Amino acid sequence: MELQELKHGFRLLEKKEIAEIDATAYTFSHEKTGARLLYLATEDDNKVFSISFRTPPEDDTGAAHIVEHSVLCGSRKYPLKEPFVELVKGSLNTFLNAMTFPDKTMYPVASRNDKDFKNLMDVYLDAVFYPAMREQKEILMQEGWRYEIEHPEEPLRYSGVVFNEMKGALSSPEDLLENHTMRMLFPDTPYAKESGGNPDAIPALTYEDFTAFHSRYYHPSNSYIFLYGAMDIEERLAYLDREYLSAFDAIEPNSAIAYQPAFSAPKQLEEVYPIGEEEEPAGKTFLSLSMVTGRTGETETNLAMSVLTHTLLQTEAAPLRKALVDAELGMDVVSVYEDGIQEPYLSITIPGSDPEKADRFCEVVETTLKKITAEGLDASLLEASLNVLEFKLREADFGTYPKGLIYNIKLMGTWLYDGDPTVNLFYEDLLAKLREEIQTGYFEKLIEEKILKNNHRVRITLKPDRQYANRKAKALEEELAAVKSRLSAAEVEEIIELNRALKKRQQEEETPEALATIPLLSRSDIKREVEKLPLDVRALDGNKVLFSDEATHKIAYLTLYFGVKHIAQEELPYLYLIEELIGAVHTKESDYGTLSKRMNLHTGGIKYDLTANTRSDEPTSFWPFFKIKAKALVGKLPQLFELLTEILTESRFDDKKRVKELVVQAISSIEMSMLRSSQQVMAGRLASYILPSAAYNEAGGLPFYKFLKELNENFDSRFDELRDKLTNLLPLIFHQENLMYGVTLREKYYESFLRAAKPFQEALPSADYREAAYHFPLEAKNEGLTSSSRVQYVGKAANYRKLGYTYTGSMRVLETILRYDYFWTKIRVQGGAYGAFTQFTKSGILLFGSYRDPNLTETLQTFDATSDYLKTFDVSEREMDKFVIGTMSGVDMPLTPQMRGARAQESYLLGVTEEERQKTRDEILAACQADIRALAPLVEDSMAENNMCVFGNEVVLKEHAELFGTLVPVMS
Repeated sequence: MELQELKHGFRLLEKKEIAEIDATAYTFSHEKTGARLLYLATEDDNKVFSISFRTPPEDDTGAAHIVEHSVLCGSRKYPLKEPFVELVKGSLNTFLNAMTFPDKTMYPVASRNDKDFKNLMDVYLDAVFYPAMREQKEILMQEGWRYEIEHPEEPLRYSGVVFNEMKGALSSPEDLLENHTMRMLFPDTPYAKESGGNPDAIPALTYEDFTAFHSRYYHPSNSYIFLYGAMDIEERLAYLDREYLSAFDAIEPNSAIAYQPAFSAPKQLEEVYPIGEEEEPAGKTFLSLSMVTGRTGETETNLAMSVLTHTLLQTEAAPLRKALVDAELGMDVVSVYEDGIQEPYLSITIPGSDPEKADRFCEVVETTLKKITAEGLDASLLEASLNVLEFKLREADFGTYPKGLIYNIKLMGTWLYDGDPTVNLFYEDLLAKLREEIQTGYFEKLIEEKILKNNHRVRITLKPDRQYANRKAKALEEELAAVKSRLSAAEVEEIIELNRALKKRQQEEETPEALATIPLLSRSDIKREVEKLPLDVRALDGNKVLFSDEATHKIAYLTLYFGVKHIAQEELPYLYLIEELIGAVHTKESDYGTLSKRMNLHTGGIKYDLTANTRSDEPTSFWPFFKIKAKALVGKLPQLFELLTEILTESRFDDKKRVKELVVQAISSIEMSMLRSSQQVMAGRLASYILPSAAYNEAGGLPFYKFLKELNENFDSRFDELRDKLTNLLPLIFHQENLMYGVTLREKYYESFLRAAKPFQEALPSADYREAAYHFPLEAKNEGLTSSSRVQYVGKAANYRKLGYTYTGSMRVLETILRYDYFWTKIRVQGGAYGAFTQFTKSGILLFGSYRDPNLTETLQTFDATSDYLKTFDVSEREMDKFVIGTMSGVDMPLTPQMRGARAQESYLLGVTEEERQKTRDEILAACQADIRALAPLVEDSMAENNMCVFGNEVVLKEHAELFGTLVPVMS
């Protein structure tokens, strides 16, 4: 294809090779509409399509977010209530979602199956350009907000999926802080508005404003179309023009985002966030300093700022982080360089502080950075940060996310603002340039210009408020009462009728004709054989080596499995504490900063994880391992093992100040994660009632948090005992007899691994290896975990193996059915929760859970009624095929070489054979309605066990105290 050539309505504007990602980039413009299209041609069979729109918010009503949800609720060609859900059920997609950002909305899909890929494209394109939301007001009521009332004498309530989602999101102090940061840094631009929607403002969104937002922004003239992977691009261009774009004429969407005028002086803000009534507010303030550092097109500066942020703030050797920690301003130092918007900014946050320390915070930042600019940055620190960045870029391992999706998000960072879309995909020359600048004062000048002399900054003090949630609830109650008082009896009845009509719509079955519009693959499109996982069990001087021969681009992926079942149960808190401390304390030879620098110079990272699993054939067993995951270029394996030898055999716990810092940081990290990952807290706690392995893992959850809090409060008196305990545990954990290796790399580099690992193994101590006796009281505690959250996370679970049932592949299909049919309808669509999930594990756990849920008892009732749904489960063969295919999309998710090796090794450790995996696959592919109905007794018996746990709002949980065995404040 030649430059300026016109193909199917698209003119080729630019073609360039991008060696860094082995791709050719083709940039097109659609002549009739001005739609932009970029195609990255690669050999990757995991194809990606995305259509994105520039959607700057005009207010806090969340129009962008609600439209994102709503366009997927039916369209011209696909007249169903939930075509998105029908796609999930019956597609082999490797990614399927939609995402609202501060200034854009993206609709990406991915699949390795060409027919499936084309089907996904068509459903999404029809959804964004011809959505049913423009004619059906009930969609705004369901996905956005509505007044909810069933009887005239009842008070009004607000409900809606996005309304409740954002209630949950803005319960988190981190999300509130980000909201305030954007509002303060960009007061005159759309970034000052909450694109996700603020629950206080969402009810101001009218249906007219809702549809007008779609009309303005969801047009080809405002679109950014992205294609990636191995495909016939001319056929795709012809399809896009013929089926969609040619029907539109060009418009001027006026969606460009103005730049924020620079501040003449720094600004300050004090705000509050909610904590529980029983929480102690002292030491829970967040201090934040943020500054705009440039514009998105300044690629070199933005990459340099990313490196600088890592150097200054994101390692144990980082000088600004160390100065802030030494100043004892708070519990931790958190930083982010946000370069995904038009004007990138740097943000430094101190959690666990107090308001009176705000001035000192800014003073330490200023004096430390002035000292650094005067004396110069440590060149080896900059080199280490550049090495970390380079390793990530070359590795290009994004886990389960398709590469094309990540590249799409990267390129939107310039494309959305009319810049070169490919510029962020090139990195070789930039890395070389930045390396040359290490000794020139370049980075010191960057500190001076972008931070010290930068007046476009804001300091935010976010204080805890025990009455915040109550005030919000009371204000909401008064607001709704005032609204109702202004309504006539006829208007109240009209709202009741609207709710009835909505519920009727929600409960109506889709017609076979509507369902048939969704294109569907067949079971025959799915390969029958399970994917073989590469594994060869070898040995190194008597220790097992689980070796996976994979193409890893000269990167060695290493996991050290240290069995720790010999560590006594009463020592578990200290074992979990070593997980937090190891690699971050001094050794006999090096201080922790030097260790951090060496790790970043020579490796791609080292992570520590203490976890227990249940073997497939031993349902009551638990096998705990202290796992160390590391990666490095093959040529750097000697340095990696030298580092591991020093850390695992010579770590010291006698630096009282350093150990205290790390304990406090661990407390802060757990506290910040609780509201961010509340469903995981609930699920972990619930599982601990049921299985020994889960109880072992939960010992590192809430009990560990309580242990750390008590330790911190009595640190001085307990330190000597703590030091001795940790010192004595170290050789008991990391010794030769309990070690097993997991290694993923090419066979030709295996000898390099052996040469590096042998001296490491010999340096480890020897120790007796006798299993300790463990006893976990497995009982239904039925806890209510109270917090300041404005929503609930509701769960029920049981051990179905204990009830006499066995695992079958049909359980995987039931997970899909419940998540996207029964639970989706009852809990999300009708209940207004953000979502619900279900899980069957081979170890015997059945777990049902809801996410950002305004309800409690209603959700528990839904869980209990699941067996009734299953007893009468009756769908067409086509629908059953759809559930099976949707299940297989998760089973066959593409794996990176690292993930393939890790999965092979974990399968070995858990006793899951290839034959067992094939049996499960066969059962999934053969699943029929009778198999699903046959699971009804299992579910009924499991729900009758009444193992329940809820993480949620303390007022709501106290109102239902009779449901719980005990109420537990999670952060008292």
